[in-house]
Amino acid sequence: MACLTALLAGGWLLVSRWLDDTRHWHRSMEAGPRQRLELARKIDFLHGLELILYDWRIRRAAQGSEPLDSRLGLLVIDNGTIEDIRRGLLIGEPLRPLWRRDVYARALRELRAQGASAVAFDIILGEHYEDTFITDGGTNEVHADRWLASEIRQFGQVFMGATEELGVAPLFWQSAAAVGDVESPKDVDGSVRRVRAFADVEGLSLELLLALRSLKLECPSPKELEMRGIEVSTNQLYTIHLETGEPTLFPINAQGRVLLPRGRFSVELPVMKKVRRWNLGVLLAAAAIGLDLSQAQVGSDGIRLSSTNGTSLTIPTDPQGYFLIDWMAAATNQSRLFQRPLSEVVASDTLRHTEADSGVSNRWAGKLVLIGSTATGNNMTDFGATPLAAKDFLISTYPNVAQSVLTGRFVHRWPIWAELALTFGITLVAAAVTWKVRPAYALLAVATLAGGYLLIAFEAYSRSRLWMPVAHPLAGALAFAFPFLVTYRAVFAQREQQRVKSVFSKIVSPNVVQELLKAERLGLEGARRKVTVFFADVRGFTEMTDRYQAEADEHVRRLGLAEAEAERHFEAQAGEVLRTVNLYLAAIADVVKFHNGTLDKYIGDCVMAFWGAPATVPTHAVHAVIAAIDAQRAVARLNQERALENERRAAAEPPLPPVPLLSLGTGINTGTVTVGLMGSEAHILNYTVFGREVNLASRLEGVSGKSRIIIGEETYLELKRLAPALAGTCVALEPVVVKGFRQPVTIYEVPWQKAAEEASRISELLTPGQG
Repeated sequence: MACLTALLAGGWLLVSRWLDDTRHWHRSMEAGPRQRLELARKIDFLHGLELILYDWRIRRAAQGSEPLDSRLGLLVIDNGTIEDIRRGLLIGEPLRPLWRRDVYARALRELRAQGASAVAFDIILGEHYEDTFITDGGTNEVHADRWLASEIRQFGQVFMGATEELGVAPLFWQSAAAVGDVESPKDVDGSVRRVRAFADVEGLSLELLLALRSLKLECPSPKELEMRGIEVSTNQLYTIHLETGEPTLFPINAQGRVLLPRGRFSVELPVMKKVRRWNLGVLLAAAAIGLDLSQAQVGSDGIRLSSTNGTSLTIPTDPQGYFLIDWMAAATNQSRLFQRPLSEVVASDTLRHTEADSGVSNRWAGKLVLIGSTATGNNMTDFGATPLAAKDFLISTYPNVAQSVLTGRFVHRWPIWAELALTFGITLVAAAVTWKVRPAYALLAVATLAGGYLLIAFEAYSRSRLWMPVAHPLAGALAFAFPFLVTYRAVFAQREQQRVKSVFSKIVSPNVVQELLKAERLGLEGARRKVTVFFADVRGFTEMTDRYQAEADEHVRRLGLAEAEAERHFEAQAGEVLRTVNLYLAAIADVVKFHNGTLDKYIGDCVMAFWGAPATVPTHAVHAVIAAIDAQRAVARLNQERALENERRAAAEPPLPPVPLLSLGTGINTGTVTVGLMGSEAHILNYTVFGREVNLASRLEGVSGKSRIIIGEETYLELKRLAPALAGTCVALEPVVVKGFRQPVTIYEVPWQKAAEEASRISELLTPGQG
């Protein structure tokens, strides 16, 4: 059962991890299987619980920690910025539409003037517009998009954001240092906890772009072509002249290459090429610390990066290339992440170019700047859930990613085999405790184990950023091992109690049965115990049987009964003999059970019993001797009643034959024996004792004679220790040689008539079940 619960918890963990991995497959899957996987992930409540507990650890680690690197800063397009631009408060003229790129050009110009180190756009500039002309702050009228492209080139370290579905217009990405990945993959609960380190996407080859730039040509993006209503064949390259706007088509051959003019010659260049697009936060941090992303060593468990100064770091990734974000600051928490509105920088640019002495501060000097949106109520809204907040602006993803790269601190997760081993271990420990300890104590122990492990998991994340699994191990301990085994134990215990009752209800007193049912372990399968064994034989039984047989033979002969009638008479006589002996045996058995003894068996006209097992009774010798005295007294009372019956039978007309009067011989011995169930569950099962001391008790019964109690030396010594007054009534006899024993055996007689008063007094003190 313990292994079964461990396998259940471990199996669930495997399924959860597999379902978690399938979150990356959705683009390549058909709708039906994708929907079924999404449903499976949603109903995997243990994985959902694990994510909640993981988020708690993240929030706990973030509380009280230092702010993000002071070089990181957000330049946000907030609601105030949009309103100021719309009303023309920043640059002297209202801007419609809002996406005119001269706003970004002015911001880049001002950031360059203030000495910012690098800029990343979490805004996808997927198209460029030829018909947007504005003034550059002076009297010059310029093309807005080309001005932005010019500012990007002049700045140098500018990174543009893109996704697999939305690319960057060639005018901008040709001018940028690199294009970064701004995908924000969400877990099953809609929260962003991890990002891709990079995405390998197909794009126009660098050779082609350089050649086109030398010819003053550019390739519009598919979205731009769609907006312009231009349909282009897949075997044609559509280009536009940057100055005249005239289109030019170049044929693409079967090898995916295009022939472009170069001076007096032509050169064949590849059109498309695999491009590695790093996460925007990684790009920003790499620019700051000189990481050479082109020399990245990608393995199944991580990406090793080296810097120009000789240092290196490893980003731990899963097999799909995703890594966990070390969330430290939300976009809404300005005390931990420096941020200012874009309107402030644009206003500074206006002042710098319109005032002789503007007094503009250089607060962005040396900063790694992320430009993104925190505006609401328009298509620029970029809301989402993170471990730090149920609703946050997802631009905060990239400074947290950049912080990990800058500090070299990443969230690690154990390999699946380690998580399985941990889950198995905790479940098996909880199962072992539940099986061995009482349920109430087991619950306390398992709860303590769970609480201790939870504390360790929280500390492991806070100190080492180690994500230890919590939900599955604790579910294995608390939800599987404990209730399953408690239930199993209850069923097992009920079956065991029924077994105990079936074995002992007829051979011990009810209060002893109750004591046995309360015991943790009975040792019914075999144990060594010190007990006192009691044999009591009904004397006169053989003579009575012989007399009844002779009388029956005489009756049949005298009356000349036929065979059938004779058989009925013999059966009637046998019934009378059995009733008589059962009457005496019942009297002895009642005394044994009254004194909490264990009635072992009937051996013909002999009763075998013992004290000290299955319930441990330290005073077993005293109980046995008192029971022997009371058995003699019970037989004496029975004989008195039968003697009166004989007087009535003699006075009857005609006189009736007398009922026989029998006596009792008892042997008692104390010692260590083997005790347990003997026989077969399928047939006869008997709880009995055997060994040398049992044989001696039987032999002492043989030398006891009529109406006598003979005890062994060890029984006498126990009486002397526990009931000295009763021992004082005993009489030492000559040692006897008995069958099976080489040396003479020391024996004592208990004069039961003389000891009856003392035995009654002691019996009152030994309440039932005491010991």
